[in-house]
Order: sequence, then structure tokens, then C-alpha cells
Amino acid sequence: MKRTFLMSCIAMLLTAPIFANEAPSAPLQNQNQKTIHWQTNYNQAMSAAKKANKPVLLFFTGSDWCGWCKKMDKEVFSQPEFAQLVGNDFIFVELDYPMKNTLPSEQQELNNKLKQQYGVTGFPTVILLDANGNFVAESGYRPGGPKAYADYLKGLMK
Repeated sequence: MKRTFLMSCIAMLLTAPIFANEAPSAPLQNQNQKTIHWQTNYNQAMSAAKKANKPVLLFFTGSDWCGWCKKMDKEVFSQPEFAQLVGNDFIFVELDYPMKNTLPSEQQELNNKLKQQYGVTGFPTVILLDANGNFVAESGYRPGGPKAYADYLKGLMK
């Protein structure tokens, strides 16, 4: 018995360096974890909304300068819980107005037109449209996190 134990210890000592150099296995991805697919092409999004009969969420943001926009994205839109709760309920469109980064001129022109069309005067602004593009509601940052904001959006769409 002592000999078997001793041989097992020696075998473990000899093979330990082999296993010590192995990279740790990557954590398994949660297959149910969802993320929001943000579109930037308003016209394509409106076409998709009509085809899928889904409302549209327009997120007017200053992604590289607006603190409240960054806060809203971090606390709500980037959270898997938000995507789980309403990710399939809307067509999501991000309309960006950066100061440091440059958008393609065509995109910048369309975003400016949409800002004017919807009367956006501050950031972040969220505009909800029905599947036909009709105005439903306007909102902005709201505290409370992903579930509170998802519930708020659902209430606005009733």
C-alpha cells in the first residue's frame, strides 16, 4: 500500500509541470444571454419594423462626449437583462452625434435630418415609433436599471 501511494505521488509530481502550463479553460458562454443588435441605417430599420410588425426605438446619442448617454448605455442598453426582457420587442436604431469621431457624411446628414424631424434638443433622447413609423412616445435617461427601463418602455407601448 505504501508503495502504491508513493508511486502515485511520484506520478503526480512528474506530470504536474505538464498541466501547469495549460491555459485555463474559457468560461462557457450562456447560450440564453442576449445582446441588442443596434442598427444605424434608419431607412433599413423602418423597413424591417414594418416587415416584422415591431415598434422602433430610436436612441439619439452623443456616444463619445455625452455623459448621460454613456450612463444610459452602460446601465440599461448594454445589460443582458434588458436584452432578455425587450430585445425581441423592438427594432433598435442608434443615431449618433459624435464630437471626436467622424461619421460618413451621408450618415451624418441623415442623422441631422432625423434630429430635426423629431425635434431632438438634448441627449440622450429615446423616441418610440410604431411599426408604421408613427410617433408613440419620447423619453430620456431614467434611473433604475435595465428592468425598470424595460418595464417603462412596455408601459409606453400600451
